[in-house]
Amino acid sequence: MQRAQHDRARSTSHLQHVRRVKGLGAFVESLIDKAFLSSVLIAPAAAFAALRAFRSGGTSRALAWGTIAAGAGIGAYARFVAPFRLQVRHLHLPPAQGKPLGMRVCFFSDLHLGRYKGRAWAERLVRLVNAQDPDLVLIGGDFVGNVEPALLQSMLEPLRYLRAPLGVFAVLGNHDCGMPGTDYSETLLTLLPRLDVRVLRNECVQLSALHVIGVDELWAERDDFVAAIAHCAAHQPAERVLVFCHNPDLMLLIEHGHPELRGSDWVFLFGHTHHGQIHLPLLTRLGLPVASPYYRGLYRTPFGAVYVSAGVGEHTTPTRFNAPPEIALVTL
Repeated sequence: MQRAQHDRARSTSHLQHVRRVKGLGAFVESLIDKAFLSSVLIAPAAAFAALRAFRSGGTSRALAWGTIAAGAGIGAYARFVAPFRLQVRHLHLPPAQGKPLGMRVCFFSDLHLGRYKGRAWAERLVRLVNAQDPDLVLIGGDFVGNVEPALLQSMLEPLRYLRAPLGVFAVLGNHDCGMPGTDYSETLLTLLPRLDVRVLRNECVQLSALHVIGVDELWAERDDFVAAIAHCAAHQPAERVLVFCHNPDLMLLIEHGHPELRGSDWVFLFGHTHHGQIHLPLLTRLGLPVASPYYRGLYRTPFGAVYVSAGVGEHTTPTRFNAPPEIALVTL
């Protein structure tokens, strides 16, 4: 009980922090989106100006206009091309001791179906996931973006065709739970099982020699890691433990509330951050809605391997730079 209260206290304090950060991030993203939208007009105009300056002998002006044209061209690519260059990220995470399970887990997160991407994108995603021949598929939440509830079933219908012998499991994200926006959680909890996607809410399932723990959404204060671990105790011991949750700030609660798990060889999978979508070397954490240091890629921690995915969709702006959409293929 004390640990659960400690976890909730930690959760409340970090929620206050990330909501302030997210408010700033949303404002910055709206400005960025307008800038990148305009790049598709600026690029050809600047290129034409550079050509005119070069023909008239104005080398310095031609160079200046050419630089603007190149920058705007990169911006147009980031706004209209990069968001659709879906990649597969291969991760090999053998155990520190013992034999590898040889299990292939496909993990993706943050579809945000609605404003920028719809059913056709979900169909493409499903084809790519199935092409990896996974044993298990995990979905890290934020199924919805700005979407009419009546259209939700049609957009998510392609998930029915995900193929994995050990099943398809999911957790919900903050946008699914109305933080911010409309709360779709009850609709999703009804709809997803009809599409053969089982939603885990602080639960543990045993799949052969693997325990899979799904932790519910932190921002909605529905997470209960203590209950999830207790649920595992009802199963046979497992060789590996895999935890997935939408928000990587779960690691803050684990690090401060569960020191007994230090030295574990667990695998943690998260989404939520989109890798910032626009990843610049000197501005790597600008507007990121997390308080933990885990926001992009693979980390080795005293609790095991942590991977934070770039996600496959976008919500505020579709612009992506140095953060392509991805699915992660994890070989255990």
